[in-house]
Amino acid sequence: MRRGKKIGTAKFKRIFDSLLTPVSNGELRLLSLFLVFNVIGNIPYYIYERFYGTTIRNTVWFLVITLCLSCTLAYVETAIAYALRRFGTIRSVYVVLISVLYNVFILVDYFCLFRFQTCFLHPFFDAVWQTNFSETLQFLQSYLTVGIVVSLCIGFVGFNAIVVLLARIIARIRGIRYFTLLFGVLGLGCWGYMVGWFALYHSSTHVHLCTSPTRFAYFYGKAIYQKRGIRSLRTVCEKIDVAQTFSDRPNVVVVIGESASVYHSQLYGYGLPTTPIVKRLEEQGELIAFDDAVSVADYTFRVMESVYSLDSMCTAFASTPLFPAVYKNCGYRTYSYENSYYVGKGNTFLSDAELSRLLFDYRNDHGYAHDGDLINTIEVAPQGALYVVHLWGQHFLYENTYPKSWKFFDPDQYDKERWNERQRELIAQYDDATRYNDYVLGQIMEKFKGTDCVLIYFSDHGQEVFELRNFNGHGTAAQSSDLRYQIRVPLFIWMSQGYRENHPDVYRRALKNRHTRITTDDVSHTILGLGGMRTEWYQPTRDFLQPSYIKTKRRIVLNSIDYDEYVSKR
Repeated sequence: MRRGKKIGTAKFKRIFDSLLTPVSNGELRLLSLFLVFNVIGNIPYYIYERFYGTTIRNTVWFLVITLCLSCTLAYVETAIAYALRRFGTIRSVYVVLISVLYNVFILVDYFCLFRFQTCFLHPFFDAVWQTNFSETLQFLQSYLTVGIVVSLCIGFVGFNAIVVLLARIIARIRGIRYFTLLFGVLGLGCWGYMVGWFALYHSSTHVHLCTSPTRFAYFYGKAIYQKRGIRSLRTVCEKIDVAQTFSDRPNVVVVIGESASVYHSQLYGYGLPTTPIVKRLEEQGELIAFDDAVSVADYTFRVMESVYSLDSMCTAFASTPLFPAVYKNCGYRTYSYENSYYVGKGNTFLSDAELSRLLFDYRNDHGYAHDGDLINTIEVAPQGALYVVHLWGQHFLYENTYPKSWKFFDPDQYDKERWNERQRELIAQYDDATRYNDYVLGQIMEKFKGTDCVLIYFSDHGQEVFELRNFNGHGTAAQSSDLRYQIRVPLFIWMSQGYRENHPDVYRRALKNRHTRITTDDVSHTILGLGGMRTEWYQPTRDFLQPSYIKTKRRIVLNSIDYDEYVSKR
């Protein structure tokens, strides 16, 4: 027994010593240099999230995690330099290259932080990715003068001198290599946790964003992956065999909301008058609300892929048509009114110019301060057409989503024992945003009231508004004590008198199925069904208005959670 313990101890010591070798005394200065670069480079993301973001809820833990990740990267970078010790020139080039990259990361992040109150996140990367050399040069010229360039050069020399000095001081601290190794192992654990979490829920833990090298690498890898998918989508959307079974050509209007909660909707039983217009239309029989609809994810882009594609759970997204392409191939005029995604602004399937041409005949090229301004631009075509309207909805910051004149609810209306003053203020703003969204929806329906038209509305995901904890937002459903607040979504279908007269069977089935279990992953097939589209890609078993719809299918949310099983266990 003792001999076994000795062998085990000796084996552990050999492993431990081998891990310490790359950061031995001869490499301590280099380890300290990389550690200083990492810590300085990772501060901007912490500042952004602490003062402008919504992720940080425990400052100490966030700082500890950031330090662990910094130690992991510093150790790996030093280990690579140690492996190159026999190749002097290559090693020197490597060290210089890493140092230059960190200088660039730090410069860009701090510039974004002080100029735009954010660090270099995906909107900036998408903008850079889509920008040509001439546009980049113009941008730099607007900010850089000779004086600024000289100051930057002096600052660059001074900054690196300070970094080297700090690295020498840290290298003299006893046990620094043990400290780096210990925290580096913990950082590796953080990475493992993030990978496992994403594999399970397809939801981010923001770990990859905490360090500038991994953040830049992640955005670049994601851009390459999306670019390949977009090329494939262009091919599959260009030509689709499709026929229309309806004798008329009704207007089909798809309205996608943002961060709308059924728990703050009068239509679904909320006690305050947040949706008076759609509630009245329901009572008049023009509108049918479906009360058991869930979103596949808790963040917008994942939902947009799922909603647009005829694929299931985005398992073959790049090789499956998008529903607007089906309508366009059937001879419909197709229109997109967007308040989030624009052609040439970003690196998504909704920003690609060539794919956009295959999906839509018209798209607005800029956003609007309020959704009411966007829908005022909608012009009803003389013949039946497809309209896809993506609203800004109730997205945070709530008070910016509606005109000041639409202020209606008072924070004092809400329970003072349950919520503090700031929370009550945000809840009132959210309800104001919901009431304004109701007005916007009413205006859209008013535009099409005299036509043969069907409109389907649903939100991309729900929203948690202090119901469970001191949290306000979405994107954290997997960590929530009740994911329903972020996953349940409002969904209704409005039919004009002309459409109800032409398609009474669709109206009857909608009334019959208003309590049916629905997932937004199937919405694209219902959209095709509402317009009478028939193609090999259309699956009536996924159209929740068809008799063959599978009502008992498993509704998978967040990639791996069976929603109905989850609810049944609560």
